[in-house]
Amino acid sequence: MKRITILCTLLIALTLSCGKRELGNEEVQDCKSVPCTYELRWISVKLVDQSDNPVALDRMKVTRLADGEELTRTYDSSQWAAFRRLGSYPVSGDLDREHIPKFKNTKLRFQGYIGNREVVKADYVVTFDCCHIALVSGDVELVVHP
Repeated sequence: MKRITILCTLLIALTLSCGKRELGNEEVQDCKSVPCTYELRWISVKLVDQSDNPVALDRMKVTRLADGEELTRTYDSSQWAAFRRLGSYPVSGDLDREHIPKFKNTKLRFQGYIGNREVVKADYVVTFDCCHIALVSGDVELVVHP
């Protein structure tokens, strides 16, 4: 019986020590006690043509839909070469922490261009937890008709 009492007390203590608290009608996460890894996470979209070959874009654009703010990052030529070779392009990542609020779904639009022609437009919903970005919705592989 004493073990059950101790076990119940520990379970109650663990439950009460969780990092969530309520602020009005919003649940807020207290991230001070959450250990984070040092990895950087990215949400990417893989673009292929009808023959399943990677699609090489000339440029891309990422926009936060709520206010139209462009979040497109600048990449050097070697990064662009890798994106084009693989057909895989970053939509958003941990480095976008200052543009995407924690624990709120944020809608982003990815647009890809070959020359001046838009060949892909896709919407994504992302969120941040205490440490990393996460994909809520959106296709991570798209067939493009260049």
